[in-house]
Order: sequence, then structure tokens, then C-alpha cells
Amino acid sequence: MKRALLVMMAAAIICIGGAVPVSAHDGWIQSNVSRVTTGDMVYIDMPFGNHQNMHRDYLIYGSKWDLTASTFVLHTPDKRTTDLGDRVIDVGKDETKIIGGVQYTDKNGYLVTSFQTDKKGIYIVDARQDTVVSYAPERSIKCAKSIVGSVEGSTKSNPALNGFDQTLGQVLEIIPLKDTTNLRVGDTLPFQVLYKGEPLTDGHVSVIPRGTVLPEMGTPNPFDLMTDSEGKASFTFTEANYHLIVVHVETDESGVLNGKSYSFTKYTGDLTVIVSPAPLQDSGNRNWFTRAIDNVRGFFQTISLSIGNFFSR
Repeated sequence: MKRALLVMMAAAIICIGGAVPVSAHDGWIQSNVSRVTTGDMVYIDMPFGNHQNMHRDYLIYGSKWDLTASTFVLHTPDKRTTDLGDRVIDVGKDETKIIGGVQYTDKNGYLVTSFQTDKKGIYIVDARQDTVVSYAPERSIKCAKSIVGSVEGSTKSNPALNGFDQTLGQVLEIIPLKDTTNLRVGDTLPFQVLYKGEPLTDGHVSVIPRGTVLPEMGTPNPFDLMTDSEGKASFTFTEANYHLIVVHVETDESGVLNGKSYSFTKYTGDLTVIVSPAPLQDSGNRNWFTRAIDNVRGFFQTISLSIGNFFSR
């Protein structure tokens, strides 16, 4: 009886913990900032998770991007590509454990990387993973990206940046149709979903604020969207937060990959954006106006004082 209980406990750990292969979960990537000053460093976290409730949360689970089946590429403003694979660091510690005679891998932490901006413009980190899972005849193809803008001078400036809408060729790709590096509460982000290079019609897209678990699939809510005939949809942000935009496609495609056969394929595409608070109502303009008035007042006071001194001689 005791052994049976231990086996059941081990099975539960395998189901919810690190023993599930990395492909059981979704992977996403996120930057520490949306805009930097040219020359600054950008730090990228690459968590794995988002598995509960049909991938409708923003929670990290005991799994990681598979370095043997993944690529991590940086796209720069001048259209260069840099392989970030050698710069990827695992900040967690994996441990092999045995409970009730069942062996599993307890995975902790996630992968990270970084890069330095050297030009003004848009930088896109492009992550992809393609593997066949061990627990089912499933091929899992994951695509994720994060976009960072580099500006000259203060990051509080608001220059227009181009290149945020470039197509990277991900098999399932979310393409923003507006600069994502300067989003604020109240802004609406239009985007297009491409599946194998073509617009994905009637694609189900979820926009998940960090810390939020979406309602069950099919329950009407403002975070679930459907793409139109051009693969387009849009979302209006109501809170300052990280937001994970994710779409899934499942097909009956079958075959063999790296010696492993599969009878169906699941695709994931996601994009992470940072939304800042809305600016204080014209506070900057009022401050500028107040300073201008003070300067004009000071100028006339100086002229008046000079004239008074002239006639008092």
C-alpha cells in the first residue's frame, strides 16, 4: 500500500514537474526593457511554462528550452543576424531524483542571454524549437520573439522606429503592425499572424498579462481574439505590465524527425511586449509651458530693471 502511494506520488510529480519533456510546455522570451539608449545592454529571459488551463497563464514550470533542438538568433537594425546560442546561460540547476522507484529530472530556473546595442533601430530576438516529445507521437514546433528599440539620447524620447514588422520566417509568427517598443496603457496594438508564410484565418490568439490566468477556453473574455481573413487582430492594453501574445495550431502532419516518428504536429507562436503606464495628463507640456512663461517673465523683469536703472541715473 505504501509503495503504491509512493508510485502515485511520483507519477504526479512527473506530470506536473520537470520530468515532462520541454515540449510539454510553451516557451517565451522577454527583455528587461522595451527601449534602451544605443550602446546599452539588453538582457533576455527565456522561461518555459504556460501549460496550465490550455496554455492560458504566464507561469513558469519545471522545464526549459532544449538547447539541442533550439536556435536563438538576434536580428539587428542593419539586417544582420547573430547566433546567440553561445551566449545562452542556464541559471537553474537540474537534478535527477528517484521517488518510489521512478526516476525523473527536476528542472529549475530558465535560460538567459544578452546583447549590446550598437545602432539606433529595432532589435528582434528570435527563438525556435523543433522536437518530437517522448510521451506522445507529437512533433512540437515553437516560435517566440521579443522586440527592443534602441534610441539615441534619452529613452524617454519618442522617435519613430522602423523594422518592427519585418517577417522572420517563423513557421507560426506574430507580426506587430505598430512599434511595440513604446506601448502605453490605452494603446491599441494591431498585429498579423502568419502560418507557413500565409495569413492565419480564424486563428485563436490569447493576450495574457503577467500574473493573470485566463478563463477556460470558450468563455467570452477580452483577452481572447480571433484573426480575420487577413490573419489580423488587435488588442487594447488596459494595464502596465508584460503581455504574452500567443497562438496555437494543431495539424495531422506526420513523419519522422531525428529518428523519432510522430503522427501529429503542434505549433506555437508567441510575442512578448512591455506596456508602460499612460503619461501624466499633459504634465510635460504644462511644465514646459510653465518654464517658458517663467523665462519670459524673467526676461521682461530684467528689461524693466535695466530701464529703471537707466532713468534713475
